[in-house]
Amino acid sequence: MGGENSQSILKQKEELEKEIYKLKNDNAKEIKTLKAEIQALERKNAELQKEASKYQSALGAAIDLQLSDNDENNLVNLKNDILILQDSLEDYVTNCKGDIELDIPKIQTLLKKYGSQTVVAKDQKPLIKAVLQRHVMEQILNYAHSYIDNPKSHQGMLYGIETKLHLSTKLLLDVARDFANRRVGDDDTTKLLHIKLRQQLFGALGNRGFNDMINNEKKIKRHEFIIHFKGVLNEEIGRYRKINDPHQKNEVEEMAAEIIRKVVKLFFFRFQVQEPVARHHWCKYGSKIDDFMEGVWEEDEINDLIVDVCYFPLIAQQFVSNDKSKCQIFTPAKVITKHR
Repeated sequence: MGGENSQSILKQKEELEKEIYKLKNDNAKEIKTLKAEIQALERKNAELQKEASKYQSALGAAIDLQLSDNDENNLVNLKNDILILQDSLEDYVTNCKGDIELDIPKIQTLLKKYGSQTVVAKDQKPLIKAVLQRHVMEQILNYAHSYIDNPKSHQGMLYGIETKLHLSTKLLLDVARDFANRRVGDDDTTKLLHIKLRQQLFGALGNRGFNDMINNEKKIKRHEFIIHFKGVLNEEIGRYRKINDPHQKNEVEEMAAEIIRKVVKLFFFRFQVQEPVARHHWCKYGSKIDDFMEGVWEEDEINDLIVDVCYFPLIAQQFVSNDKSKCQIFTPAKVITKHR
């Protein structure tokens, strides 16, 4: 009896051991299968994260309208280049002293053109220099408008690339805005496309526009626009102040080329890179002095002063409802004042 029980127990034990072995084997296979599935899911998740990161990066680049620290059009660099231009203008018109002849009647006419009612005298050098600087700026802006706004006049010419790109940019921006407004969707990429395009395309024009040209023979030559209007500007300003010293005359007149290039790049291209776009604003004769102007005066006499001549415009982002306090000011207007 005891032997039979013993054999029965041994048999049960063997069966249990077989069952345990089978369960362990099945579990091992299941665990292995589960591990493989987990690894596959982890790989898929990694791929999805990588894909999401790529799209997020692209979206971020499309949405981020801020200019980087090394971008020459960021706030600091743009302001610095405006100040450099102001210094160059002052050097170009000269100090109007020494061996320099001034045509006072013509300068008087120029003052009236820009709104001033002051009767100028030869010893009023700050006023004379100011109105000449204003005239230099106005002339260059007019030259650029006449050139850029007439792209057909330069079509197919090496020196006409800027006008062609400028026109193409304006057309592309119109299409991008139209596309965003007339197609259903709420994605930021499309909504901001025209801004990113404006920043990129005008940024390129600001970097290389009117730089020296490379012809078909790979030779470098000065841009035709710069060559032509350098001569025109020097002749125009020479009507008001004549430099008698040949060396000084040559030195000063050579500055005209770079001044023209700087003005056009800043006012026609680089201001367009800002968001909102930067604009220039000339203060009118008789305007009250405010915080957006720069000049020589004492604080206690501000209320008794008005603008006589504005010789460099206020540079600021586009005003919101003409409220200057709600926009970024790059540089204040430079003005000569007079008592009421």
